[in-house]
Amino acid sequence: MPTDRVRVALKNQYQLNVERIERIAYGLWEESFSVWTSSQRYYVKRFYAKWRLQTRYQEMLTGLALSQELREKGFPTPRLLLPLHHEWLAHDQGETYQVNEWIDGRSYHPGELPLREAKAMGELLAHFHRQFDPLPPIEDVPMLSPSEALANCRELWSQYQEEQGDFPVYVRELLEEQISLLKMVSHEYVTCLPVPSLRGRCFHSYWVEQLIFHPNGEVAALVDWTDGAGREGYWAKDLVTGLHLSALQYDGILAFCEGYQAHHPLPKSEWQAVLAQLCYGHLASTNFLDSWLVKHNRRMEHWEQIAMTWTRLVPERFRLWHKLEQELLDMLFPDHPQVTVVVGRDNG
Repeated sequence: MPTDRVRVALKNQYQLNVERIERIAYGLWEESFSVWTSSQRYYVKRFYAKWRLQTRYQEMLTGLALSQELREKGFPTPRLLLPLHHEWLAHDQGETYQVNEWIDGRSYHPGELPLREAKAMGELLAHFHRQFDPLPPIEDVPMLSPSEALANCRELWSQYQEEQGDFPVYVRELLEEQISLLKMVSHEYVTCLPVPSLRGRCFHSYWVEQLIFHPNGEVAALVDWTDGAGREGYWAKDLVTGLHLSALQYDGILAFCEGYQAHHPLPKSEWQAVLAQLCYGHLASTNFLDSWLVKHNRRMEHWEQIAMTWTRLVPERFRLWHKLEQELLDMLFPDHPQVTVVVGRDNG
């Protein structure tokens, strides 16, 4: 789509006189642009998936408002520009836009994050969780049984059976490996797995492509707040999302969790629930691979590559589960079998 409409929208809604626009290859659900006026540079997002706007619009506004509230407290998030109608998102010629200040720094794709940055990423999620009072603990629902997971994987395999191309071949092979591993897991074993119980306001879409890093490895900004930020949830699930969607491997998982635990300590049982969700939960899941069949992502080739990066780690993570759990717990709890969860909140 031409950038002329972006230029017109920014003039109409933000009174910005744009001199230069460049597309940015970012975003599964939106189009991104780097925009210059005579004196400033901005990041502009044009939302592509209309169904997301229709079903999540108020939630998107809530997340954006929260980002500015936390920014006033020193949390690293970009300054948003308010359009003329003083709502965080602007509408022009049937399109929806978000504009914020440009943040200089380095970004990473899934599977690329260095250990130093992985630790900083875990630290920032801990600081986000500490911004809010915890909610009363409630045990999450049990994970899928192996028989249910096998049925789902077989059903998705059958849907891919007649599809042609490299990605369908990859998915069929992946599902076959998941099916093989699921056959080794008993129903009784899964019913005994720990489930999360500690809750608060969560980010819900915390992953590596949401972050900009300084050269020293610290986080410069958490940039995308339109996918559930601030909604209630389980802290453990926020951790699992960050670990899985960032495609962190063994040492990266340890670094991320070490960073988190240093600033928002969780008890051993909750970390065991994190690893159960990460290692078995994703093996028992079809991991959104069904979305390829309806092709509602904007950049399908990019989505295929990123989905392969996410999912190819799933079988190996399952195989390393108990080794990973032992090393993580030894690292986080070297002297004490249990710690007390932090129930306070950051006030700064």
